[in-house]
Amino acid sequence: MSPSQRLKDLFFATYTSGIDPQTSQRNSISFLTSSVLQTPTKKPSSSAKPADQDDLMGEADDSMDIDVPAANNTQSAAKDMLAGAPMTEDDLKGPAVPLAINTTGRFYSEHMRRCELRIELMGLSTLGHMPRGVYVMPSLKSINVWYGVMFIKRGYWRDAVVRFRIDIPREYPRTHPIITLATSVVHPLVRQDDGQFALEQQFPQWTPYSDYIFHALHYLKNSFKNRVLKQLQPQDCHNVGAYMKFKNDLPHFREYARVDAMKSRTPEILYRPPPGDCPIVFSLLSNEDYNLTMQQIKSYANTLK
Repeated sequence: MSPSQRLKDLFFATYTSGIDPQTSQRNSISFLTSSVLQTPTKKPSSSAKPADQDDLMGEADDSMDIDVPAANNTQSAAKDMLAGAPMTEDDLKGPAVPLAINTTGRFYSEHMRRCELRIELMGLSTLGHMPRGVYVMPSLKSINVWYGVMFIKRGYWRDAVVRFRIDIPREYPRTHPIITLATSVVHPLVRQDDGQFALEQQFPQWTPYSDYIFHALHYLKNSFKNRVLKQLQPQDCHNVGAYMKFKNDLPHFREYARVDAMKSRTPEILYRPPPGDCPIVFSLLSNEDYNLTMQQIKSYANTLK
């Protein structure tokens, strides 16, 4: 049973039996850590195939590996996750009347759903679920919106800085999140007019408590790798024109991707003010500010030793 499922069951018991909120908070920690957290390790389907020649030669992607979540199944991780952001009385307040019913038939309130999202968000760093080079933070106004940035180090889009947004619908986890790229890229899976990412290609049927947001993040990163691009079919793609360019005119496709990467790092794009509720902001640093920041980082790192 997933941690979020356990927490949901606990909150359901709280709502129906009138348990005191402070008692419920203590119980939730022991309830979640009573057994080892099982980290799902769903792999992108394209990883089943052997490395292709482009991967081996390093022509398009220096990395032959498909990114998968790190397995870190420890009881201490669960305790740290909850200790880092403990639930308050405000978190436990909410209507006892159920707002929705999940796929198992149990009552499922909007309040329980918010707590599950917080667990998923904390798990990105605490449990090692975040793909390397990808950073995500929640909106300043809503837990249902997450903002992210991805630094691409290899492949066609080498050195690109890609901003994206994750909208989590009210029906989640029964339906998949919606990923929209704010950075313009010519990519088969990215719709050209609004930047929406074709997550359905990897998740034609989103399975609650089996598929998680971090699985979608790993697929987003993998979709910029040559091995995944070569497995796509026209029906998978939001941008069929980009797909045909990749299949039939690779030199021009490579040039499009190079220009995308270059544009993403230009000051007018990189330092453009994000939406008001986005906490991820890039800004120029003077040499003095840079040196001061590095000293602070090193000082903080020394305290962790």
